[in-house]
Amino acid sequence: MSLVALEQSNRFSAPSGRSGSPLVLRDSASILSAQPALSDLGRCCGHPGALDNLGYFLSWLDVRKKSPCMVMLARGLGAGSSPKAQAAMLLYEHRIAGVGMRIFASFDNTGRRTLVPPPVDSPQFAWLVCRTLLDQGAQAILLTFRNDGPALTDLLDGSGHALQWASRERVVPEYLQLKQTFDETLSQMGARTRNHLRYYRRRAEKDLGCEFVPEATISREDFLDLNRISSYPSTEELAGWKYDSFHELDQPVFSGLRDRDGRWLSLVGGLRADRNMEMFWQINRNDMKPYSLGTVMRSFLIEHELTRGTRRMYFEGGTSHSMSHAFVQERCTDLFVMRDNPVARQVPALFKRYVPKENPINEFFEEGGLEWKTTRPR
Repeated sequence: MSLVALEQSNRFSAPSGRSGSPLVLRDSASILSAQPALSDLGRCCGHPGALDNLGYFLSWLDVRKKSPCMVMLARGLGAGSSPKAQAAMLLYEHRIAGVGMRIFASFDNTGRRTLVPPPVDSPQFAWLVCRTLLDQGAQAILLTFRNDGPALTDLLDGSGHALQWASRERVVPEYLQLKQTFDETLSQMGARTRNHLRYYRRRAEKDLGCEFVPEATISREDFLDLNRISSYPSTEELAGWKYDSFHELDQPVFSGLRDRDGRWLSLVGGLRADRNMEMFWQINRNDMKPYSLGTVMRSFLIEHELTRGTRRMYFEGGTSHSMSHAFVQERCTDLFVMRDNPVARQVPALFKRYVPKENPINEFFEEGGLEWKTTRPR
């Protein structure tokens, strides 16, 4: 495997005693060349498919005007060798007016796509990522990773930099565990949620002649039209990317609901990997709110995935639907590190002014009760 444009810094000893080297990959071609190693790593972590579709994720970052960055711990480096990945984290660098700000954040906010299998320690790998990026000029870094151990304390001591940092622990609804049958799966949910999933589906079938289409076929123009009249329309650029990007996926999900006249009512997009299904987005017509199309789609989708043998349903970015109360919960850690200098201290004000409020860094700063710590170089 050829890893181009990579940078190496420091050495890191995994708990097994075998030495690995941190690689920083700063362009899409370099990151894509690591795909086979990352696919193997995902299976070792118990998260098959977490980073199997890098082309799709990297194109998402591009349309969002963010620069990709992969920090990977690997063994077996050398000319003509194929390094074996021991741990990996996909991040992005924020850009303003096309200029990289040296402010980095993890690609996902649940930590599932940060791949750290035993015996590598998650906080220790987070420390390695921070130190490596700081050594290369980063001003601020937000990392999200799974951490089953104690809360972070003196993690960044000895980093060689003057820093301010804080961390928080979160419990996130991770996925819906699909059981053997539809009724058994719904039994995990509250009575009101179960009733809604059944009632609104029957109503849509009776009143609208609603049918579920597992593999939807729709023109790009009609897709963009549906987006414009949806409950939460995306920008034209982002909606176009949603339609165009599915050639990047190995096992895409593109399903829909249509009425008896053939009109599209709802569409979902996502992917499958192993026995997992991930839903990335959903588009529902905004002029049919009494029918709760989002609930109807979820009812059909759960039943369809059961017939395929799917065992876990993930919802990228989470879902506000009440079914999330039945999701398996996982614990993750957010670690925010910034240099203790006049430039980095402007990051909170800079983000509040120029970056959307729902950005993970803004959300972190809005958290009450954070305990900020200071680390001095030794």
